[in-house]
Amino acid sequence: MTAITAPRPGAQGVLGPALRAVGTEAGKGLALMWRRRAITITGIALNGLLYLMIQFFIGGGHLVLPVLALTLPALIAYIVAATAALQGSGGIAEEVNAGTLEQVHLSPARPSLLAAGRLAALAAEGLIPAIVLALAFGLGYRPHWAISPDALVPLALTIADALGYGLLMTALTLRLASIGAVVHVFNMAVMFLGGLFVPITLFPHGIEIFARFVPTALGVEVLNTTLAGRGLAAAWADGTLPWLLAHVAVLAALGWLAYLHTLRRARREGGLSAR
Repeated sequence: MTAITAPRPGAQGVLGPALRAVGTEAGKGLALMWRRRAITITGIALNGLLYLMIQFFIGGGHLVLPVLALTLPALIAYIVAATAALQGSGGIAEEVNAGTLEQVHLSPARPSLLAAGRLAALAAEGLIPAIVLALAFGLGYRPHWAISPDALVPLALTIADALGYGLLMTALTLRLASIGAVVHVFNMAVMFLGGLFVPITLFPHGIEIFARFVPTALGVEVLNTTLAGRGLAAAWADGTLPWLLAHVAVLAALGWLAYLHTLRRARREGGLSAR
């Protein structure tokens, strides 16, 4: 008697479905963003107008370019963080109510792969309006920045910090009934304490220390250091870069683990769909 054995899938056979799972989850978010492009464009315009109103108010009716140069990175960080939190929380809540989240997790794809795809979609949804506003204000007012490769490091870390925050808010959606209020409160904290109104270094000492625990605040501070031409060495010497690395590592790990934990718990308790 001869036994018929199926060939074991190789690395290529495993990698293909994994990439498809990530791509499908990411494409779903981008497709929804395209269908709601009118809302996206309106949001970009309103955020731009709000930022200008804040700058004119702070400048006493004038636009102070040195202040704009210090607060514009905070606008970019806020847009990414707020979009990741709102879209992540709202998106997963819609899927739970529609029952599609439960269907997605019937697939053989690991939850971590689906989480990676969701995170990629949140990154794109946040970066697109942030880049549009950065180009509009950057080219329109030409702030005095010393742009160098050093700025890419805090920029990438700030985006990672914002996405970790957004993933944490997404995870809490599966556990908290009043998540909408929680997201708005935290987004307002990122707006007020993240350097969008005035640079963090101008806060009173106690508030400055507290603000550095807020998502993206340290990243904006390090980004401003590099854009001022002082480089990463200065950010490392004053302690902001090491604290930024620690903040990103903790927040990203917390968001990732919280999302996977709440997802597993929801699967056990039947919380992936409305009951």
